[in-house]
Amino acid sequence: MKVSLTILCIAAGISLYAQEPVKSDSLKFETESEQIIINGDSIYESYSMNPDSSKSDTTHIELKNASITIISKNKNFDKNGHDTDKWDGTGTSPKYQLTWWNGIDIGVNGILSGNHDFNLPASTEFLEPDYGKSRYISFNVGQVKGRIVKDYVGFTMGLTAQIYNYKYNGSNELAFVGDSLFSFPSGDKNITKNKLRATYIGIPAMLEFNTSLDPKKSFHISAGVIGKIKIENMYKQKYSLDGNDNKTSIKGDLGLNRWGADAMVRVGYRKFTLFTQVGLIPLFDNANTDDVYSFAAGLFIKI
Repeated sequence: MKVSLTILCIAAGISLYAQEPVKSDSLKFETESEQIIINGDSIYESYSMNPDSSKSDTTHIELKNASITIISKNKNFDKNGHDTDKWDGTGTSPKYQLTWWNGIDIGVNGILSGNHDFNLPASTEFLEPDYGKSRYISFNVGQVKGRIVKDYVGFTMGLTAQIYNYKYNGSNELAFVGDSLFSFPSGDKNITKNKLRATYIGIPAMLEFNTSLDPKKSFHISAGVIGKIKIENMYKQKYSLDGNDNKTSIKGDLGLNRWGADAMVRVGYRKFTLFTQVGLIPLFDNANTDDVYSFAAGLFIKI
């Protein structure tokens, strides 16, 4: 419709200009969003107006005895005519190239005291895992970004599946009894696997900053909170006793808090990104277990 109106106005202008004596250097037609100018030197100009009354991007057309310049709506185009808000040469929006959520977090997880430090009191020191074997992994998808200042500042949300693995040596094992969590010696068991696992589904809310609009030059930092719910937990052992190999898995209510929240920071340059997150809600909700909090840190792999 707008193209037809533009062509009609140009045609009318040419006709009037040809039939009427020239009284000024140009003729001008205006609509709500477009303006057509026919200059006295046979140059025809059509463009859309931005809210600040400036012109938008232009297209120049050369005719036999005239030239027409059409200025489109206010968009960002590259030299090939692609909308840079939607095109990066691979079909991916640049704003998602500058969003650092979709991907995989891989690292280590552990336990912090009620003061959010590594100094666990005697009542909970048995919960300190073997950090060399305690692996954390999360799968982050569904990123949605709202631009605040172009891609320099934005608000990002998404979805994550977190898996915490707390691995312990074989000298002690955990017991979950009512509202209490205990540790006791493993005795004659030769324990080869002694692991507590917890899995969560969460939604992040992050404020994100980029120093450049070029993903290959951007130093970036994201900070926010992940709200989450526990969907699975398990305490698993593998051991040998009296020459027999055994496996045990305990699921159900192990005293872990159903709800959780993490404070999270992600810092990186280009695609190299490090993350760390700390629990804001106690890991266990047992009445007789002192508060401890989960944490995880590691490397983010962007996909």
